[in-house]
Amino acid sequence: MTGKPLTRFVGRIKSIKAKQTNAKRSLARSGEFNILWAIVAVVGIALGLFLIFYVFHGAMPSLGASNTLTVTAEELGGVLVVNIKAMGVSAITVEAINLVPSGSSASSCTAYLNGNSYSGITSLPVSGLSITLNPGDTLSITCSSLSGSPTQVEVVTTSGAYTAPIS
Repeated sequence: MTGKPLTRFVGRIKSIKAKQTNAKRSLARSGEFNILWAIVAVVGIALGLFLIFYVFHGAMPSLGASNTLTVTAEELGGVLVVNIKAMGVSAITVEAINLVPSGSSASSCTAYLNGNSYSGITSLPVSGLSITLNPGDTLSITCSSLSGSPTQVEVVTTSGAYTAPIS
């Protein structure tokens, strides 16, 4: 009777030692696996940076392209109200404000830049402006005398022209 429990005990010790050996082997493999994934991650980040700077020419051109103006225009009872709001990450310079079709005009205009009176615009169309709008700035123009039935307002900037229908 004494032989059986000893045999069971020795068998258990052998199985525990075998499991410990297998555990050591699997730890070594998982460590190699983690290093491999670290190498793959570094190579992936390097390729991503390469694509950004080679294909898209860096981050700044894409940020510069996001500058835009929101132009709204409406006529109520013979009064034209034009609102120009700058959005983006840098300043936009307004060079001219035109009425479409050409030949249309508006006079007796008052302009406000961020709520403060702006004396550079007294009639539309107007050219030769150099109004710098930073992101969030609003230029509002109110004209009380219209002629020629304008249908659109065109705002010309250094980066292009923006049009809005007069509603």
